[in-house]
Amino acid sequence: MRVPGFPFPKVAAVTELTLEASRQVVREEMSQTKSPWLDGAAAAAYLGTTAGTLKTWRATSKGPRYRVLQDRLIRYNIEDLDAFARGE
Repeated sequence: MRVPGFPFPKVAAVTELTLEASRQVVREEMSQTKSPWLDGAAAAAYLGTTAGTLKTWRATSKGPRYRVLQDRLIRYNIEDLDAFARGE
């Protein structure tokens, strides 16, 4: 789709990506690693938010389920992120 007054059609196409399309890209990349676990930055990108927002949600007991490994590593399971996005 060409946006009037916008001379870069490829950039305009990129701006049309939806959150679901972004999630599909993450799923495809994850299928290569075979791990359903994401760190905070990857989980934030998957949900379309920031790592800071995830940290706030953890502190207030809101947001998706997460696991703490070795007393400091936070990991999110992709199924838990999907459930959170669906409102479950």
